[in-house]
Amino acid sequence: MKEQTTITVTSTVTPTQQEVGTISDSFVQHLVLFTSRNVSAIVAQYEPSANVTWNGLSCWSGVYANAANSGDLTTLLNIFFDNTKTALGYQGFSAVFVGNVTRTSVGTTTDGSFIVNSTFGLLGQASVGNFTAIVSAQDSYVYSRTSGTWLISQETWHFLTYYIPPEVLICAIYH
Repeated sequence: MKEQTTITVTSTVTPTQQEVGTISDSFVQHLVLFTSRNVSAIVAQYEPSANVTWNGLSCWSGVYANAANSGDLTTLLNIFFDNTKTALGYQGFSAVFVGNVTRTSVGTTTDGSFIVNSTFGLLGQASVGNFTAIVSAQDSYVYSRTSGTWLISQETWHFLTYYIPPEVLICAIYH
């Protein structure tokens, strides 16, 4: 009987300084667009099949599909950014600020995507009070040959701490 041999090959891809710079720039642009509250520009930064996961925030915890720029992610952002009038009126945040950004690492995975880990503060201003949070995020970037840019294929936000005033009814209307 012939003996079977298994060979395992492991390779490590080291990103170039240019690649790290490009991904870092894409990440910074993502946060800048988030503060602009321009939903169509934000979702254009994601692959059409991307998913965004928010954890630790009771009313918004879940997985939101981009679904070619017309999925749950668009709905979530429109409500969050006060772009959608509900039965209770406009209940989202009319201004959003990101600050104290710490990018802890930019690395590659075996499939050639880039991972950006970060932590940042988030402030949302509503007519009846402010939302504040500290977020730990992980963004996975893949290169799109179609658009010639790096797009987010998966994003996870962990809300480490947050405060929503009881008068801000956004949680009551979303879920």
